[in-house]
Amino acid sequence: MMQIPRSGERGYLKESDPMMEKQKISLVCCQDTPQGYTQIVDIELDESQIQELTVETIKQTLDAGVQRGLHNAAPHPDHGPVTYFQTVHSGGFFVSVGPPDDLIETYFGAGSLVAFSDASGPGHGSRVGPEGVRRTLRILKGLLRPM
Repeated sequence: MMQIPRSGERGYLKESDPMMEKQKISLVCCQDTPQGYTQIVDIELDESQIQELTVETIKQTLDAGVQRGLHNAAPHPDHGPVTYFQTVHSGGFFVSVGPPDDLIETYFGAGSLVAFSDASGPGHGSRVGPEGVRRTLRILKGLLRPM
């Protein structure tokens, strides 16, 4: 008769906890230069860290072509500096970063995790893709920084 190992015994396979799995996030943040141009860097956080920082969650659906010129991650009226963390469910959007006269555009589609913490400098631009976008926006306390 086969015995099934119990928790803590050798051979026990613990199921992974999705709250502890690191997730790759594209972070739109300021370069560490006097100009403070925006850049996109990869960071990793687990869901429990994200939930711990979340002060507000908003479901959004935006039509194709909606765009904003250069802008920054605005401070929250009650929480001060915040990071805008977006999970893209369908469609997608473009983000423009770099020097204002030489912006580089990057597309983020379904499944993308994108955070905005560029609170100074000239900011980033954004434009909703041709299919529109359906996303969840979470406002996180404080500014996420590159590792």
